[in-house]
Amino acid sequence: MRFKLVLSVQSEIAGNVLPVSYQYELSSCVHRILTENREAYEQWLGINGFLPEMNTRYKLLSVSNFYIPKIKVEEDRLYVLAKRVQLWISTLPERGSEEFIKSSFEGREILVGDRRSQVAFKIDEVVKSEPVEYTETMTYLSLSPIVVSCMRTNHSFEYIGPDAPDYEEVLLQTILEKYRYFYGKEFPYENNFKFELIAPPKRKGIFIKRFTHEESKVIGYMCKFRLTLHPILQQLIHNTGLGDKISLGFGCIEIYA
Repeated sequence: MRFKLVLSVQSEIAGNVLPVSYQYELSSCVHRILTENREAYEQWLGINGFLPEMNTRYKLLSVSNFYIPKIKVEEDRLYVLAKRVQLWISTLPERGSEEFIKSSFEGREILVGDRRSQVAFKIDEVVKSEPVEYTETMTYLSLSPIVVSCMRTNHSFEYIGPDAPDYEEVLLQTILEKYRYFYGKEFPYENNFKFELIAPPKRKGIFIKRFTHEESKVIGYMCKFRLTLHPILQQLIHNTGLGDKISLGFGCIEIYA
């Protein structure tokens, strides 16, 4: 289930400058709001057959980047030159989700940014998207960078892009592993998987926890692509993201008409 959040920029409170790499801070803010009323959060998961601990290794939702109609970028800072922005949140749970998401976010004031700059927003509106009919072949675009990593022979990890020879296989394994994690079994149906780029991907280097001793850099790709996959798995990735590090704000995708 997908929701669009419409936010007004409160530049008089904290200015209008975001870090270019704000994905982690935004995703953390969303998860913090969802879990602050622990009783309501656990009830929402429970009526959908999920346990709270299932929302750790893999997330039961995904969060897009902000859609900002007008920006200016200077070095590692992003100037928000619009009065309103948009954000999308998708959830795998469906029962009670509209009530839970709206009660959690509507009218809320949030602050997003790093130690150098933040922007205050007010969430003016939460709109549920129309239901989706999932088919075996669907076309998507990324709303936040898609991250895929694999292990080197020395057991360290590297980030790989869509041009890597094993990208398709690694991507499929992340999807199947996520299904196993949430449902406690192997995916029971035959799966014809194919990943096809329909536009050149754009490489993005994103800092996580900038200006802290835990700072790191993640490599992901913004792209448009066609995916052949069982409809059940199409629904899974549309609602919970595609690739690795979804909990850090990556891998949110949208159906591209």
